[in-house]
Amino acid sequence: MKKILALLSLLLFLVTTTVAQEDYSAKPDKQNQDEIKTLFRKGKQHKKPVVGFFIGPEFAYTQFTGSKNVLLLGASLGMTFNHWISIGLSGYGIINSGNLKYVQQVWDNFDKKDQSVNLYGGYGGLLLEFQVLPKSPVHVSFPILVGAGGLTYMYRPDYVDHYDWGGYMNVDWDAFFVVQPGVRVELNIVKFFRIGIGASYRYTPNLELPLDKTNDLTINQFNANLSLKFGKF
Repeated sequence: MKKILALLSLLLFLVTTTVAQEDYSAKPDKQNQDEIKTLFRKGKQHKKPVVGFFIGPEFAYTQFTGSKNVLLLGASLGMTFNHWISIGLSGYGIINSGNLKYVQQVWDNFDKKDQSVNLYGGYGGLLLEFQVLPKSPVHVSFPILVGAGGLTYMYRPDYVDHYDWGGYMNVDWDAFFVVQPGVRVELNIVKFFRIGIGASYRYTPNLELPLDKTNDLTINQFNANLSLKFGKF
């Protein structure tokens, strides 16, 4: 995670440099005070509506207990008000469950045995996002997700046909509350498209899913995030 924090520090330095290069000596033009600058259309200026919208995919890398590398795919959508605050919905799901193998005890006839299982699940909820200098080509935003999710251990018994997509057995599951604050550096590529790179921290205080006989699974961890936004900003 040190690489993630180092990358984030570099991006924040670039934002500071970009803002510092803005020319504030010129007399402000009332007609253009509400304009957004982009990386590829600095000469042509356009107005930003008071109310806008956004939608787009999000990708995240994180780790769970046992140094398990986890890939999350998600999506966000919502409304933007007065340039700097957004309200919407966001959600993530695990996309590499086949690589998340754990060992759980299951009943086999009248005895328990160790069984290799895979972890499935996701989470989502309300998204609030606050943006600093959103009209700058490079700016910072602070998203926070508050919601709920669920995780489950599943496996396919040996007697199930390999080509049968059904037949999965649920070993254990749990639902949880989640809070995920973060920080993101966004680039205004063109007036309808933004790219965001950042980090967030996922906190789940009430997850009770056994990892082994003595410990529970823990998913409280940092994420490295990449987001693509389309809309009217």
